[in-house]
Amino acid sequence: MNKQMLQTAINVARLAGDRLNGIAKRRVNSDAGKDVKLQEDIESEMFIRDLLASTNIPVIGEEQGGDASIVERGDLYWVVDPIDGTYNFLRGMPGVCVSIALMRGWEPVVGVIYDFTRGEIFAGGEGLPFTINGVETKPKWANEMAQAVLMCGFPSAANLEDENLKKFLLAAQQFKKVRMVGSAALAMAWVAAGRADSYSERGLYLWDVAGGMALMKSLSVPCNIESIPLKGKPLRVAIQAAAKEEFLLA
Repeated sequence: MNKQMLQTAINVARLAGDRLNGIAKRRVNSDAGKDVKLQEDIESEMFIRDLLASTNIPVIGEEQGGDASIVERGDLYWVVDPIDGTYNFLRGMPGVCVSIALMRGWEPVVGVIYDFTRGEIFAGGEGLPFTINGVETKPKWANEMAQAVLMCGFPSAANLEDENLKKFLLAAQQFKKVRMVGSAALAMAWVAAGRADSYSERGLYLWDVAGGMALMKSLSVPCNIESIPLKGKPLRVAIQAAAKEEFLLA
């Protein structure tokens, strides 16, 4: 079943990403504070939901939400981020993708991240190989933290005075380099591909990271997710994923 579901996710992500790639004009629906929402976010999610409807599996998405209680029940459900890296997409920058994952509870089953500006499809899942554009890929990571690259980001609602941020900055100094791409899904895909070695971020949502979690599952590498819900935002999370346990931030 996993292989079939992964192929479904790949097909849908490719169609959705190629559709976005053909859009020249971006339409801003809201631009409040540090966040921005595009009409393309909404339309892309509707497009993806329509394509996934034939699976008869519930969908949770960034734009239209879903039944969050299904996560705790342990049932199968799709998690969709129709455009991860929305601001990059708005400004015409790289670092934007479509992310689709099939989850059971908090555990990934399969996932795909489609970087449609670069034509790269990262895919994997439980009992399946990690692939880039259909080719099984064995990542080559750094051997020690002094040579490792940390991927991270600061969500739009991040509190820059938070004690957790201070701890993060101290820990980040141990890495060779620190990089931000503006897309949590792509950051995790690049760790899976061996282009970086660790990823850490707080204040995200499950749809930001579910696809990346599936890639980590393929590679059997450490991936820790913590539920940090706020009122009305039950799927808010913190996540760490790394090539090695020692690359995880304390």
